Amino acid sequence: MKAQVSWALLLLCLCIAQGAAVAQKTPAQQTVAVVVVDAHVEPPQPVPTVRVELDYLDGSVRISESRDVTNPKGQAWLDVTQEVAQRGGLHIEIDGAKNLVIYQPADGQLAVLPATITVSMLPKGSPALLGAAQIEAMLHRTLVQVNTLQKQVSTLKQNVAAAQNQRPDLGAAIAEWAEANGFSSAQVDQQVQQWAEGIQQQSAQATSAEQKALAELALKHYENAAQLFNAAGDADRLQISAEDTQENTLEAQVKALQAAQQALLEKQRATLQQLLDHSQQAAGAYQLNLQYTRATQALESAETTIEAEYKRRPDDKGFHELWLRAVWAVANARRLEGEVSPAGESLNLLAQSADDFDSLVRAHAALGDHQEIAAAQDGLGVALEEEGARASGDKAAALFDQAVRAFRSALEVYTKADLPQDWAMTQNSLGNALRAEGERASGDKAAALFDQAVQAYRSALEVFTKADLPLEWADSQNSLGNALLREGERASGDKAAELLDQAAQAYRSALEVRTKADLPQDWARTQNDIGGALLLEGERASGKQAIALFDQSAQAYRSALEVYTKADLPQGWAMTQSNLGSALMLEGELAGGERAIALFDQAVRAHRSALEVRTKASLPQDWARTQITLGNALEDEGERASGDKAATLFDQAVQAYRSALEVDTKAGLPLDWAITQNNLGDTLLYEAERASGDKAAALFDQAVRAYRSALEAYTKADLPLNWAETQNGLGNALVDQGERASGDKAAALFDQAVQAYRSALEVRTKADQPQGWAETQSGLLTANLVAGGFEACLQQAAPLHDSDLSAYYALTRDALSLACKWGAGNKGGALQTERALLAQATQLPSGFQDLAGAIYFLSNSPVFAPGRISWIALFTAVQNGDGAGMTAALHQLEPILQQ
Repeated sequence: MKAQVSWALLLLCLCIAQGAAVAQKTPAQQTVAVVVVDAHVEPPQPVPTVRVELDYLDGSVRISESRDVTNPKGQAWLDVTQEVAQRGGLHIEIDGAKNLVIYQPADGQLAVLPATITVSMLPKGSPALLGAAQIEAMLHRTLVQVNTLQKQVSTLKQNVAAAQNQRPDLGAAIAEWAEANGFSSAQVDQQVQQWAEGIQQQSAQATSAEQKALAELALKHYENAAQLFNAAGDADRLQISAEDTQENTLEAQVKALQAAQQALLEKQRATLQQLLDHSQQAAGAYQLNLQYTRATQALESAETTIEAEYKRRPDDKGFHELWLRAVWAVANARRLEGEVSPAGESLNLLAQSADDFDSLVRAHAALGDHQEIAAAQDGLGVALEEEGARASGDKAAALFDQAVRAFRSALEVYTKADLPQDWAMTQNSLGNALRAEGERASGDKAAALFDQAVQAYRSALEVFTKADLPLEWADSQNSLGNALLREGERASGDKAAELLDQAAQAYRSALEVRTKADLPQDWARTQNDIGGALLLEGERASGKQAIALFDQSAQAYRSALEVYTKADLPQGWAMTQSNLGSALMLEGELAGGERAIALFDQAVRAHRSALEVRTKASLPQDWARTQITLGNALEDEGERASGDKAATLFDQAVQAYRSALEVDTKAGLPLDWAITQNNLGDTLLYEAERASGDKAAALFDQAVRAYRSALEAYTKADLPLNWAETQNGLGNALVDQGERASGDKAAALFDQAVQAYRSALEVRTKADQPQGWAETQSGLLTANLVAGGFEACLQQAAPLHDSDLSAYYALTRDALSLACKWGAGNKGGALQTERALLAQATQLPSGFQDLAGAIYFLSNSPVFAPGRISWIALFTAVQNGDGAGMTAALHQLEPILQQ
């Protein structure tokens, strides 16, 4: 069985250009005999009952597998096309040899394919396996394979931001080779180091340019390695030029020299293949050094040379095939460069990459190469998905939709039965694109897209099992968790709880493989994801359970920051700081006193840290998201502050929201725009309630406008919960605004407030949203109170039974009823209600109801002049959940009510 490529080796090749082998279809076949012997004994003995496989050195395509296992003489036979036999750059593998590994040919590599191949094997750990030829072959194969490995990285990755910032090295590849051949990593590291240093000390005449380059690579001198490979490429170009001259000379003697000319063409094809290989190796070295532009340039130069040769011989299938490989390498290099480039350059590079892959789809369709069509469709899908992630609005949605179609087209060829791993990888990529599209959609469409993404990831897990492919299994489990999390975010009730629980289970499964010791960045990424799942669960819980979940979420984010540092992984660090700020803010909202203030202060600091990396110029959408969460934390802290400090915090929150709206426009991101407008309305309302005079009036007017703006995007049909919440906020703002007006204007504002509350109650029903229903009912009572509609207030309160309300809202109802009874002249009823409240005040549960409008009314209404200070103290205590303050205020009011 072919050894699976480890995730560690994939990380080594994280940003290396991808090339795909284009299998030339030709009916001509030849049979190659293979003899497998155990060279550990003398004379060597045949190795029976093992299977022989032949593939390309880059690991992209399996060429042939022996019809039967080796016979008692160690013999087996492979059927290959003549073109494969002529191509070179092949790799032979032996499956079923237990403790034996290939010694000769070194690393199983074949420069040519003779009629008979003798494969000598040695036991794992044999010293001869650490010879110079074996080390050189290992390093050579690592660079040749980077193209195919990069494709696997692209389809399996989770978080572009995290992947872009990890710097690969050769350690993982060497460690994998060491394990496969029975050595420790330290043994092989030492031997490779000695070999490389020895090559450096030898004269240029004693070593080849490629040996020098591989030695520089092993010593991590990537720039030197790239230059040496480029130098080899220059030599290739000189040789091509010389061969062109020789060919022109031979053309005059075509008939006599046809055989020689054919041989020369074959040699030129081989030289062009070497040029492409060297250019890919140079690009790989540049990308290992994070020099993506130079990597692209190296491959573009090679593609230009190969295209020129192809155009000289447009009917030659071999030159056409080489040119298609070069186009593929450039397309993938542009995509990789686009993933790490600034915003403007990124979109152009990704669009070019998508165009390149689209042209490859058409070219292979003309040739009838179905597997190559599927591979090009897969590459096209990845490029479109990356482009969509950086676009906005309808353009982003269209790009994601095109990516989904490309992946589905690839799956018409990549079937589970015939190509299970390609099928599973493409299912994973399809899931990524569907999830990304769902994140930009809303309502039923978003739910359907997330559900399709979940199905795609579950399909991938039918092949990616923990036993056989643990790294891929963990990656797909993490992706599955992400899709379930996104779907759970948009759901409600029991369905949301079930989805979030499934997401947490998927993340915990991923951590069975993704450990901090073995895969620190993957471990940190999954810790981040678990933090998000716990945060959402906490939002749907209450009391101590919610506080505990938010605290666990913050702990998960802090764990991630053990790996995500600002110096090494700035974008991952910024993302996690922002997430940590959100968890601390939510925990603070449920805490009290100094603990809450400390949590809000930590949240503000975390969000400001994130903005050190997330700038408007380089990461505009991340910058806007962080401005919103910073505004939320500042608003919460301002609610618990007073005086100038509160005003300053609210003003900073307003500035943060207005900054976010510079990016979150109604046209480009309507949902984000509406969220920010709603948050802006809340903050302006709180700030206005603490202001006075013209400043207060202006702030109330701005708050009302912000809520009405949010309702332009929040519709009852698509986002009913958001719509109802904003209607409730609008009602609060209109009540406060009306309280500060007079005459017909005040009456009109109160009428509008009542209408907003009643709209909210169309969604906030007693059955589905008891807390929201109670909050809005309290708003209606407040509106009637401040409008002087005392009898209407009592009529509104009468059907609100204790069994329908939480303890906090029952006390809020009774406090409002007390004031309305007093205003209506029902002193006896008021005294009775006061005594009932006094009996329960010491057990006032936690909660918060915006009673600023009622407090302002009590401060100014002549009806409440008797005991005004006590009335204000009572409603302030109810608003803040202060049982002791409520008890004291009721004692002060009792003698007034008895008069």
